[in-house]
Amino acid sequence: MSKKGSRSAGDPSASNPDAAANAGSPPARRPGTGNNGANGDDGDQITYVSLSQETRRRYLNYALSVITSRALPDARDGLKPVQRRILYVMHHDLGLTANAKTRKSAKVCGDTTGNYHPHGDMAVYDALVRMAQNFSLRYPLVIGQGNFGSIIGLPAAAARYTEVKLTAVADQLMNELRFETIDTRATYDASKQEPIVLPARFPNLLVNGTQGIAVGMATNIPPHNLREAVKACVHLIHEPDATVAQLMKYVKGPDFPLGGRIVTDRRSIREAYEEGRGSIKVRGEWKLEKDRKTEATTRIVLSSVPYGVETGPLLTAIGDIINARKLPQLVSVADESSEKHPLRLTLEIKPGADPEAIMAYMYRHTALEQNFAFNTTCLVPDEHGALVPARLSLRELLRHFLDFRFKTVTRRFEYQLRQLERRIHVLEGFAIIFKGLDLALKIIRGSSGKQDAAEKLMKAFPLDAEQTEAVLELALYRISTLEIDRILEELKEKRAEAESIRKLLASNARLWKVVETELEEIAEKYGDDRRTAIGSEEEVTEFDPQAYIVRENTNVVLTRDGWLKRVGRLQKVESTRVRDGDAVLAVVPGSTLENVVVFSSDGVAFTLPIDQVPASSGYGDPISKLVRVGDGARPIWATSTDPRFTAADGVVRKNQPPRPYLLIATRLGQVMQLSFSAFRAPSTKSGRRYCRLREKDRVIFVELVTEGETMFLATRDARVIHFKIGDVPILGGPGKGVRGIKLAPDDEVLGAIQLARPSDCLHVINDNDKPLSFGQMKYGVTARGGKGIKTSTRTGFKEIVPPPIQLVDWDQFEEKPATKG
Repeated sequence: MSKKGSRSAGDPSASNPDAAANAGSPPARRPGTGNNGANGDDGDQITYVSLSQETRRRYLNYALSVITSRALPDARDGLKPVQRRILYVMHHDLGLTANAKTRKSAKVCGDTTGNYHPHGDMAVYDALVRMAQNFSLRYPLVIGQGNFGSIIGLPAAAARYTEVKLTAVADQLMNELRFETIDTRATYDASKQEPIVLPARFPNLLVNGTQGIAVGMATNIPPHNLREAVKACVHLIHEPDATVAQLMKYVKGPDFPLGGRIVTDRRSIREAYEEGRGSIKVRGEWKLEKDRKTEATTRIVLSSVPYGVETGPLLTAIGDIINARKLPQLVSVADESSEKHPLRLTLEIKPGADPEAIMAYMYRHTALEQNFAFNTTCLVPDEHGALVPARLSLRELLRHFLDFRFKTVTRRFEYQLRQLERRIHVLEGFAIIFKGLDLALKIIRGSSGKQDAAEKLMKAFPLDAEQTEAVLELALYRISTLEIDRILEELKEKRAEAESIRKLLASNARLWKVVETELEEIAEKYGDDRRTAIGSEEEVTEFDPQAYIVRENTNVVLTRDGWLKRVGRLQKVESTRVRDGDAVLAVVPGSTLENVVVFSSDGVAFTLPIDQVPASSGYGDPISKLVRVGDGARPIWATSTDPRFTAADGVVRKNQPPRPYLLIATRLGQVMQLSFSAFRAPSTKSGRRYCRLREKDRVIFVELVTEGETMFLATRDARVIHFKIGDVPILGGPGKGVRGIKLAPDDEVLGAIQLARPSDCLHVINDNDKPLSFGQMKYGVTARGGKGIKTSTRTGFKEIVPPPIQLVDWDQFEEKPATKG
C-alpha cells in the first residue's frame, strides 16, 4: 500500500464506492479521518496498489542507490562516495594535509557521518583504515598513526586510539578544489555543500584500484604503477586512437603493493584490459637460501604473497600441511618479517629435497597462488551528466580520466582568469584615481559619509561601484608615489598573465600540453619502480602429485563406521585403535604413490591418494571429512590401486571392458560385474557411481574377481543360492544389474562370498548366535535367479561372517642390499 495525498470530496474514486470497486480497489480511509474543513476536503487516504509493482519500484530504487551512492567508484577520481567524503572532510573541514598534525580517527569519522555520509561509523572507519594500509593501496591516501592492521591479518585498533592525516599524493586529488573546478551539491540534510567528484590530478582508479559489490554487479580493479599509468595517459593524449595493445607497451599489468609475480600470459592480460573483465593469476615469489656452514640448500624464503592474502592464515595452512605429513620434504615454517624485511616467510626443507616440487605443491594447496578476478565496472557520466555503471576497457578508463582532467584544467584557468580580471578591474580603478588624486581627495574630504563619497567619485571619475569601494578601502599610505608605482606594475603583470591564460584557453593543444606536463610532474615526484614482476605461463611448474611424495609402504585402515587412517607396519588387526563399538572393516596395503578406493553402500566409490589419508596412531579421521558421503551410506569394502595387490588393466576383448572386474551384490538380490579401470584415478569429493540402486536397495557386497569361479548369496530367511560368476553380466558402466536370487517380500540378502577352492565355505551366524558353515559340495551350482535352498525352517541368518583380514608382510617387499660375489 502507498499513502497518497488528500483528495477532494468531488473525486469520484473517493466519494463513490462503486467507482472504486470498478477500479479494482476497495475504498479505504485512515481510522478517524473525515471532512476536515468547510470545503469538504477529506484527510489522507490509503490507496491500494499492485504489490509486485511497488516492490519492483522500491527494489530498483534501493539497487540504484547502492550502485551510485555506495559500492561503485567514479571513473574520474577513482573513489567511492564514502572515500571521497572522508578525504574531503580531512582536507576541507579539518585541514589535515600532509604538513598538518594528525587528528583522532574518531573525529574524522564523526564529522563524515554527521555532515556528509548518513551511514554507519564502522563502515566509514573501515574505509579510512583501508586508505591508510600500505598493503592494500599501492599509493596510500592516508597517513595513520597507531595500529591500522597488518598483513598478518590482525585488525585495526578502534577509531579512538588511532590518528590520521592526508598523504602528499592525496593532496593531489583535492588541491584544485579552491579553483571551483568541481560542481557541488547539497549534503543529505542540505546543511552543507559537497563536491560530486574530486579534481584528481592522476588516474587514481587505475593506480590504486578498488573493490566493491553492488546489487547485480561488482567491481574489482587491481592497483597499477603510477609511472606506467602516466606514460599511457601521455601516449593517449598524443594518439587519441591508440589501442589497448599499444597502451600495454606502458601498462605492463597490475602492480600490487607487496609485489608478487603475474604468471598469466600477455594475451590473456590484454583480453582482460580490452573487455574489462578477466582473470589474472598471481603467485608469491621465493628464493633459495643456503646454510652458511654447509653451503647446502636448507630454506625457501618467500618475499611476497598474492594481493589480499594474509600471512597469518597462510602460515597456519602451511603448518597444517607439515603436521599432517602431506609434504614430507618440508620441515618447518617461520615468519621472519621485520622492518628491514617487511615480508619474509621461511620454509625449512630437508637436504636433497626438490624446491620446485615443494613450491608446486604450495601453489596448488595454499593461498600462495591466487586468481585475481579483474572487473573494471565503475560509474561514468552520460551525455546528461548522470552517473551510470559501465565496464570499461583500459583505453576507455584512461580516456574518461583524461577528458575529465582536461575539463578540470580548463575550469581552473577560467577561474584564475576571472580572479585576474576582477583584480585588473580594481587596479584600473586605482590608476584612474591616481591620475586625479587631488580631486579625489578633495571629494572624499568634502563628503558627508562613505555613501556620499562613493556617489560623488562615480560622478567625477569613470568608476563603477566595485572600483569605488576598493578606492575608499585603500589605506592612506598607499597613495605615496612608491606604492602607486607598485600598483601600476602589478596591473601590468596581471594584464600579461590574463592574456597568457586567454591564449591557453583559446588553444586545446596548449591545454593538453598543460595536462601532460602536470601528469609527468606527479609521476616524477610520487612515482616509483614496479614491484610486481611479469612472468608467463611457460615458467609455471606444473603440479605433479608424485614429485613431492616420499615412496613408502603403508596400510590404510578403514572401519565399519567410516573412520580412515594410515599406519605403517601392522602386526595384527587387533593392535590398531578403533572407537568403542567400531571394528576394522578393511586393511588396504599400498604405496604412498598409489590410491585407495572405498566403496559405499549407496553405490558410490571414492578414490583417494593414499598419501592424503591422515597418518595417525589413534582413531584417524571420519571419511566424511575427506569426501561427501551420502545420507545413511556406510563403507562396505576398500582396495588399493597398487599393482602389487591389484592386477593392472587387461586387454580389451570382444568389446568387453578390461579386467579385473568388480563383483557387486545388493540387498534386494541384484548382481553385476563392472570393470575396475574407471576407479583407478583420484575422484572428486562427490566420488564416482558404480551401481544404480532401486528404491530402498543397498549394496551389501563388492569385491574384485580374482580366482573365484562361483559365488554364494545368503539371505536373512536362511536361503542360500550357489551359481557361476560367469553367469553375472559384465556392464559397461554403472547399472542396476540382474537378479541373483528371487526373494520373498520380507526377505533380503545379507552377504555374498566368492568360491575358488573346494575348501571355501560360507560362514554365517544364525538367529540363535550359532555359527554355521555351508560348503559347495552340499549346495551344488544352480542357475542364477532362483529362490535358492532353504537351509533352516526354524531360524534365519543374523549376519555373514567375513573371511579374516590378511595382513601384508612388508619385509618381503623391502629391497635387499646387493652382496659381493
